[in-house]
Amino acid sequence: MLALKTSMQPTKQVGFTLIEMMIVVAVIAVLASIAYPSYQRYVIKTKRADMMSEMHNIASEIEARKLAQGSYSAISAAVTSEFDEKGYPTQGEALYEVSVTPDPLTAKWQITAETIDNTQVDGDGDLSLNYQGIKCRMISSVNTCGSGDEWN
Repeated sequence: MLALKTSMQPTKQVGFTLIEMMIVVAVIAVLASIAYPSYQRYVIKTKRADMMSEMHNIASEIEARKLAQGSYSAISAAVTSEFDEKGYPTQGEALYEVSVTPDPLTAKWQITAETIDNTQVDGDGDLSLNYQGIKCRMISSVNTCGSGDEWN
């Protein structure tokens, strides 16, 4: 006679149920929806910091040329033609358009970086730096200037 083996013990579950998988996907979606905007703000802030660094490099170049040539009047045309209307950063997609407005008679210059429309930093604010080291950031017609953290 054949004996059938029947067991009253429940079998072990292998794998995940559909409900468990849906819960995991929902949790991941919620975390991503919170993290992505924060990441985007961080990326834009990094690009702004890169532009600030580039503006300080341009200011250093202006002052170095002044020291080498003895006056601002000798460098005004060269500086204006070299930096004006140039897109920054120079590698990749240009995000800012830089203009330099030197006044050779009074040694007053200002570097302005305007955001280019329809780019990642559009709406983040235009930046400026002048000969006194005063930094300004204009967002929606509100101009914040000073020598501290105005660009942040």
